[in-house]
Amino acid sequence: MIGGGIAGCTLAYELASRNVKTVVLEQNWVAAESSGRNTGTLLSGPQREVVELLDACAAIYEELAEGPVPFEFARIGHLLISEDEASFEAAGAVADRYRAAGVGMEKVSGAVLARDHPRLGFNVAGGYFVERAWSLEPMGATHAFAHAAREAGATIRTGLRVAQICARNGKVEGVLTDGGIIAADLVFIANGLWMNDLLRRTVGDGPLPGLQFTAGRGWLIQLGKLDFELPWIVEELTWPDQEELGRRMSLDGLADVAAQRDDQPAVEAICLNPMRGGDARLGASVQPAFRDLVRNTDMASRIAGRTLRMLPGLGSPRVTNVYPGNRPMLPDGLPVAGRTAVEGLFVHGGMGSIGMHAAPATARWLVDAVMSGDGNPAKAWLCPHRFPGWRE
Repeated sequence: MIGGGIAGCTLAYELASRNVKTVVLEQNWVAAESSGRNTGTLLSGPQREVVELLDACAAIYEELAEGPVPFEFARIGHLLISEDEASFEAAGAVADRYRAAGVGMEKVSGAVLARDHPRLGFNVAGGYFVERAWSLEPMGATHAFAHAAREAGATIRTGLRVAQICARNGKVEGVLTDGGIIAADLVFIANGLWMNDLLRRTVGDGPLPGLQFTAGRGWLIQLGKLDFELPWIVEELTWPDQEELGRRMSLDGLADVAAQRDDQPAVEAICLNPMRGGDARLGASVQPAFRDLVRNTDMASRIAGRTLRMLPGLGSPRVTNVYPGNRPMLPDGLPVAGRTAVEGLFVHGGMGSIGMHAAPATARWLVDAVMSGDGNPAKAWLCPHRFPGWRE
């Protein structure tokens, strides 16, 4: 297993629980990247695939929620808001898509929100209460899977970089690390934005085609303890569905670098998650980005200004941190899980902005497929052969 984020730790849990000898190799530490740097929200969306992922993941988190590693997992309300009358009217069509995907929606006016919840000072046209959502502390959740994997017999080695995948005659043989070669019959690449590096460096049978990743970058504001109770995750209803998000996030050649397209946000919106510990996480944005190039550093101030415009009562909690995080995004906005052309070599990633929402389910479906002998989950929308160069 390559990668110690939510994608790798959920796979390790699933494999070790099936008595498969499992070793996780992580170049940094558990949850060092996106898995420890997100809002911790598990939210419905206007796509059936997203709702299916949500329901499956919530059930898996329930399995670990009462275990020895607390991660503040709980069901919570979800309120989608629209700032002005035009966007509120347009939100009706989006609400219909949510309903078509099996998600209940209840309309509420801005006047009612302002009257019933004066502490936040709602300055919005209206919104929708969404049927179901969950909240968790993402660092703790990732470690809960890592701990459960260890309890089932897995080994997790941090600070060890994988340099190459070793394959011969169409079959994986192991990995080359900074500490030497480790033999393996099965190798899972679950290292986020570094996945293409290893696909390119699958040696012995030639490189595998890469996947069309964009390093979607989002900014988050960590708030201190709230001085009031908030019964929902408050999200602005401007976040697109995963398919549209994937389309907005694509970057290609030098023209995109020359035009600084990575400095043009694909989405900026309020997403406020009141954590069970009393503090809160505030986002969210996402922009097409290159992994190691950081621009658009005014996004945090834009999120703060947007929030104070619509929720002026949120000005009192102190800010404890502001930080960016990369979101490995694929062109259709959905994750990837399945086999490669090399026997015994699998990919699991591309979670984008829904990693906590998706990885537990995609890991279970992938391991089920591997143990049954095929290696591709039954859900074709997950499999890598949906991309050019990966056709079966």
